[in-house]
Amino acid sequence: MTIVKKNFILGIVSEAFWGAGFGLYMPPTLLNLALVDLGGSAVLAGFLVSIFATGINLPQAFSALTLPPKFSDPPRAALLHIPALLGPLVSGLSFLLIPASDPSARLVGFLSGFALFSFGIGLVVPHWVTGISRCLPEKLRGRYFGTSFFASGLCAASTGWLGARWVSQGGLEWGYACCFLSAVPFMVMSLVVLSFMKPVTARPKAQASGAWKKSFHLLSRKLQEPGPFRVGLALVFLLILVAASGNLFTVYLREVVKVEAGSFQFLAPALSLGAMAGAFLLGWLSDRKGLRIAYGVAFSAGVLSMLLISCQGIAFSTLAFGALGFLESAFPVLGLVLVLKLAVNRDAPVQTGLFNTLMSPWNFLLPLAVGTLAARAGYSWAFTLGGVCCLAALGILWRYKDFGKGKIAR
Repeated sequence: MTIVKKNFILGIVSEAFWGAGFGLYMPPTLLNLALVDLGGSAVLAGFLVSIFATGINLPQAFSALTLPPKFSDPPRAALLHIPALLGPLVSGLSFLLIPASDPSARLVGFLSGFALFSFGIGLVVPHWVTGISRCLPEKLRGRYFGTSFFASGLCAASTGWLGARWVSQGGLEWGYACCFLSAVPFMVMSLVVLSFMKPVTARPKAQASGAWKKSFHLLSRKLQEPGPFRVGLALVFLLILVAASGNLFTVYLREVVKVEAGSFQFLAPALSLGAMAGAFLLGWLSDRKGLRIAYGVAFSAGVLSMLLISCQGIAFSTLAFGALGFLESAFPVLGLVLVLKLAVNRDAPVQTGLFNTLMSPWNFLLPLAVGTLAARAGYSWAFTLGGVCCLAALGILWRYKDFGKGKIAR
């Protein structure tokens, strides 16, 4: 077996374990259920997404610029995940050790753990992405991300069903603590498997003293020029808005429709299964048909999800969660392919990290704004906004038929 094939298999197994852990610590379903049970609102649900998106994006440029290239070696990249691993541990211990009579303290501990998880992921992303690019050639990356996130979604669906069952039975007493603490060993196993991957190319060179300034000027120049870079940025912007609207599905069903927690035994796996199908199909499409077609299919699923959530009945809600999961798989699958297209020289880790860091204000503000819109004007306005954003993205993709061909930044 060649090193590349071995890396391909190990990466899929690693993502499967990570998905199993993430299924027990999933923001759109289980974490939002915990938020509602602790007295949270739509605004706080928007804040939860803001924490997640900002935490993942904000530290990336700092991490890429300050940490040495050796952290792109898979064993070191695995160790760099330790702050993220502490997140579900802190959240779980908050439910286990803080009395139920003090929900405010539990909420603070829960959100603190989630913030630690999110920022920990942001710290490792540039080095993990660089490490994957060193282990697999470009022609395999779309299929790799698609297949690995397919495996991740399958495992997340299984553990998500189990976690929703624990929550419906144990709730604030023991259900959430059991969920979040059980995520940790799965994530540890994921990192153990990741550490066995072997790069087939050399480490990137250490960043030059002017890498930050040079990369910032490059991104600034590309923003001022019409072309694929600006199209990609617009699509990411719209995807954030649509995902923020979808994140309110759980709160809407609990607060407005009065769906019982037990129903999420179907809804949580539906989200993961949708993400699994999306990862597989979008990964294949990005390799065979290009990013333009793949993004078009993803945003079409987003339109469907916003329509279905407005229909009455658990069957429609289940399909809405499935379509939402399909859409959200575009973040890891297509987002990583898009980011890797920025890799045009030795400053690529800084350029990709800076790109994601510059998106962090929008990642923080947009979900918070959508949550506020839902709280003040009603959930239907938030879902309508999500549908309009999907249609706008489809219009952009129809207009720019060459999007995704070649490198995004030159």
